[in-house]
Amino acid sequence: MIFIAAWVAGTLSRAKRANLAAAQSRADRAEAELDRVVSREAAAERARIARELHDVVAHHVSLMAVQAEAATSLLPDKPAQARRSVEIIGDTARLALTELRRLLGVLRGPSERLETAPSASLGELGGVLDQVRGAGLAVDFEVVGTPGPLAPGVDLTAYRIVQEALTNTIRHAHADRATVTLSYEPGYITVCVADSGPRQDGPPGDGPSRDGPGRDGPGRNGNGSGAITPGSPLAGAGLGLAGIAERVASCGGNLTVGPTPAGGFAVTARLPSL
Repeated sequence: MIFIAAWVAGTLSRAKRANLAAAQSRADRAEAELDRVVSREAAAERARIARELHDVVAHHVSLMAVQAEAATSLLPDKPAQARRSVEIIGDTARLALTELRRLLGVLRGPSERLETAPSASLGELGGVLDQVRGAGLAVDFEVVGTPGPLAPGVDLTAYRIVQEALTNTIRHAHADRATVTLSYEPGYITVCVADSGPRQDGPPGDGPSRDGPGRDGPGRNGNGSGAITPGSPLAGAGLGLAGIAERVASCGGNLTVGPTPAGGFAVTARLPSL
């Protein structure tokens, strides 16, 4: 009986130690998995903030640069028009600071008071179009179909696509006119931004780089256009088209960029509405 009791006690002790070791192992694996999830979420959030900062800074700074050049060319012969360009620079700078403060608010510590503001959406697109028109690029705006509700992420993505594509047009295309089209269909919205191509009086070889491949660059199909996917090799890529591609992919949409039959350049994204 003594030996049997000792054997049982030893067996129970070993089983208890094994159970404790298994529980500790499970806890360690769960903690490691949680750390991986947190790291992935943090990386995704950093990428989102980087895209937002790029879109805000690139758009507003590009407009300020265009207006500064205009003011320089207008002085001293046309002081009234030069003054208007300087006023636009001031207004644009204030808008940029407001958006930057909103974005930087998410980077503050939890003990600090956050200043939040609604995310940008297509409802505010008129302000972007007015800014671009004020920079000297004529923009036509067209809505096809009946506007319907959009998920917040899709709404923001559509807004940023228009903003970034128009910014690229101002910076690279030297075009006279651009067209923004929002096409609504059941379950989807298609955003298209197309320009008229370089002005006839523009410098030779002035095709837009679009922060990505040239109009005849790699990754195109037979007609010179092609679909862009995140991580695809974009020759000379910056954060412009690559950022748009990431935004579209995050919404489960499709992005196509390339030249138009009229000699311009178009960015087209088809996004699920919800």
